[in-house]
Amino acid sequence: MPYYRLYFVDRRGRFGRVEGFAAEDDQRAVERAEEHGEALKELWCAGRRVRQWGQEKAA
Repeated sequence: MPYYRLYFVDRRGRFGRVEGFAAEDDQRAVERAEEHGEALKELWCAGRRVRQWGQEKAA
């Protein structure tokens, strides 16, 4: 089962808190990440960025 890292991004665009978890696939990992609401965040699996949310708010 793939391991994912969900990084929360601060107002300056830097990674802050990180949550690691396993999920069956990208879709399930995205669903889990979306449970964190409107936070600025990026979801990664190994060296691949799966998705990012709210980056336009960080500028």
